[in-house]
Amino acid sequence: MTENPTTARRITFGDAAREPFRFFFPQAVLAGILGVMLWPLYFWHVTEFYPNLAHIRVMANGFFGGFIIGFLGTAMPRMLSAKPFAVSETLNLLALHAAMTIAYAVNKTLFGDVLLLMLLARFIICLARRFGTRKDTPPPGFVLVLLSMLCVISGTILSIAQNYRELDSKWVMLQRLLSSQGFVLLPVLGIGPFILPRFFGMPSAQDFAEMLKPSPEWMKKALLALTVGLVIIATFFLEVFGWFRLSHAIRFLVTFVYLLLEFPFRSAPKANNAPGLALRIALITLLAGFVSVAFYPAHRTGLLHLTLVGGFAIILFVVATRVVFGHSGNIEKLKGRNRWLLWVVGMMMFAMATRISGDFWPGIMASHYIYGAITWVAAVTWWAIKVLPNVREHEPE
Repeated sequence: MTENPTTARRITFGDAAREPFRFFFPQAVLAGILGVMLWPLYFWHVTEFYPNLAHIRVMANGFFGGFIIGFLGTAMPRMLSAKPFAVSETLNLLALHAAMTIAYAVNKTLFGDVLLLMLLARFIICLARRFGTRKDTPPPGFVLVLLSMLCVISGTILSIAQNYRELDSKWVMLQRLLSSQGFVLLPVLGIGPFILPRFFGMPSAQDFAEMLKPSPEWMKKALLALTVGLVIIATFFLEVFGWFRLSHAIRFLVTFVYLLLEFPFRSAPKANNAPGLALRIALITLLAGFVSVAFYPAHRTGLLHLTLVGGFAIILFVVATRVVFGHSGNIEKLKGRNRWLLWVVGMMMFAMATRISGDFWPGIMASHYIYGAITWVAAVTWWAIKVLPNVREHEPE
């Protein structure tokens, strides 16, 4: 009997669990939809609590965190030439991530924070075991990933401390900056220069030959990444003490210079496909968020959605598209026109603009929050339909 080629390509449960992105990407999408829909549910009087903090935590830790853990859990063992995650490790992380997301969504912040610390501790232990048996060294920019873990752990500890003693408002603001921007911006800068040049057919300056002991050039780039990360964290403290314009101006400058040094924009060919064009849009919007806040700090909460939605989220979805297609043997699909991806990006940008406008005109805030949320959910659902079915397929030998 001739074997059905489609059936033959389906991946087993055990093999899928050894590549955590196959489970974490779909779960992160659900977390993102849940986090965004907290606003319409509140304005429709389905829920009673004001969802500001719950929304931030679900999006930062459930949505972005799910994609970050899924990507790193798959990529790091390969980069270290170490064994992949065991089925039990992936399922344990997945359960903690799901429980944490639900806890945040129902406004059980303390419970969610405890689960987040457990999730991070378990994930770091999984990576540390492989680092001890590694045969290779990860890209130097991944120093920023380590800093991001320290940021979110510190921010979560501060959040837990608020339940037992009243903290000064500066500590509360620092907690939010560490747990949201620190947790997301630093991995984007750390991982981006390694993977983004591939979308333009270019080699990455962060891609070194296999080596167990870091070379001087590796150390030089790692030191640059560490300096950038520490300066960005320092801007959080500037913001805490009221230096809103200066902190975001420095954040813009450092991010722009680092991307310019590690990603050769000037020599990059013109984007001739949807992923390349989407990345250019996302990087410009990411930086535009910092510039906008530097000029209009009074509206920083709304304007930062330029960075969070137009920058981080679009970069995340484009990279996730490549990861899923690449690991399922469908990388050739990215060379097509993929107009659907540009439509998805356009819808996300429209949702972002609608959300921001609600902060500038309070009279329409509720309706624009609702419209923005529904549009973003529709875009993400379209992306999921086009991309996520591929997580069930094998990568060719």
